[in-house]
Amino acid sequence: MSFPRLVSLSAALFLLAGCSSADVFADRGYATRNSEIDKPKRAGTDGVVRICYTSETKLAERDRLASEACAPWGLIAVLVRDQPWQCRLLVPHLATYACVDPTMRYEDGSYADPFHQGQVDEWRRYHPPPGG
Repeated sequence: MSFPRLVSLSAALFLLAGCSSADVFADRGYATRNSEIDKPKRAGTDGVVRICYTSETKLAERDRLASEACAPWGLIAVLVRDQPWQCRLLVPHLATYACVDPTMRYEDGSYADPFHQGQVDEWRRYHPPPGG
């Protein structure tokens, strides 16, 4: 193998490794509905937290990261979807969480989206405050 080809291959491998952390993380690579397409916000900004993880990552660690992302809004994280092989090469799996208000729960067990004013208004219409 020629030296330039070896250098190119090595550079590509280093770039690939740099783009894929070998640990669990909150993915900020997605644009959110509250941001411009080319400016992703921090995890939880739109009520959705995407956690990239490996097969060795414990559920408690994923839940902790999602909870930390939802905490600034006083919300809790609820696992919505778990998808294998949907994140990065070295951190391949994707868990999607929703930031929700635990008190804004419908009778069927689903939550109103606290980031969607229409859903909040609808939930309040059917669940007036106590004494109201």
